[in-house]
Amino acid sequence: MPRPKTVSDHDVLSAALQVLGSRGPGFTLSDLAEHVGLSRATLIQRFGDRNAILIRMAEHEVAETRAWLDSLPVETGPDALWHFLEQIVGSMGSGEGFAVRVTVAALEMENPTLRNLAGERYALVQQAIAARLPPAPDRDQTAVHLHTVIAGATMQWVASDGTTALSAFVLQRLRWAMDHLTPST
Repeated sequence: MPRPKTVSDHDVLSAALQVLGSRGPGFTLSDLAEHVGLSRATLIQRFGDRNAILIRMAEHEVAETRAWLDSLPVETGPDALWHFLEQIVGSMGSGEGFAVRVTVAALEMENPTLRNLAGERYALVQQAIAARLPPAPDRDQTAVHLHTVIAGATMQWVASDGTTALSAFVLQRLRWAMDHLTPST
């Protein structure tokens, strides 16, 4: 009879993200094993190699993104859209720990599977934005544009003086875009 798991897969994947943030893209299974209190062999048995853990982390993030977006109400109109954008951008917080997102993006660039999963996650966000836009021929393109503003603003924040919280910084740029998309409101 197999021994019961003392550390859940969810906890291991969450810890892997923390280790990735502290050790950078070169983190090892030994680093992760030490962090979660399991042996390297146990991690290999449960997950496979380091690349498999990275892929499971990305799959987990896609599933969590889908579940979170599905839990939010879908209302249309400029005010409802802005409220939704405030929610998704607000989830970025002050930017503490954002370096791990940049590290993940670098890994996504190098690994086609991770890149595809990032594309799936981005598509979920863009579809959620589109669902809150009024019906229009360019609705999907508008959603892509708004998501682009969010993504671009996060990278601008990295190069900023750091006095403004990440979410506030992104919302400032997004507000300008929204005012130009819906100037009458």
